[in-house]
Amino acid sequence: MSSGCITLNWEVAPKPDHFSVGHYPIATRGLSFDDEVCGLMGFDPKRIAVEYYFGDFQYWKLPRLAADALAEGYDGAALRRIAGLANPVATDIRTEEVDSAFREMGVDAPIAKDEARMILAVESARKALDGRSSAFDEATHIRIHLCELSEPPDALQRIVSLSKEAAKASPFCSRRIEADLRTAFKDLVGTVNSA
Repeated sequence: MSSGCITLNWEVAPKPDHFSVGHYPIATRGLSFDDEVCGLMGFDPKRIAVEYYFGDFQYWKLPRLAADALAEGYDGAALRRIAGLANPVATDIRTEEVDSAFREMGVDAPIAKDEARMILAVESARKALDGRSSAFDEATHIRIHLCELSEPPDALQRIVSLSKEAAKASPFCSRRIEADLRTAFKDLVGTVNSA
């Protein structure tokens, strides 16, 4: 692809995960999962399920999640059983029981990992588009974390390609790449909104 930009063989140094204002750390990628999902944003079972089925919500957090769900007014046998577990190991919680617990919270569970990936990618695109995060950071997150440095699904091909280009491009190309990323993010969000 001839973009008129010089390609260099160096990676941009990653930004720190947080910086401090006074004595209080401020996260640049986002708040901790517990603060973001259960605290500041309110209890969102669908969002938590997406994290779980993508693989970002560990099994040992399930008892607290179930207890929080019960406190929020959700109820069911699976939620009560999981909430009663103390220091669980993976074999203490069956996959079917987790699926049931999420269904008891109104989630259409299980969620396929590919579907969870797309939901998280759209969330990243929205963060970049509304200024909560850098377009480069979100594209890198999609390429490295969500696509796991593997072949991305068709809907994410353009974003992943631009992320790879940005990692090697000269600083003179950053405005063009950022504009192209914003267009790719808008296209991604638009496809989801029209579906």
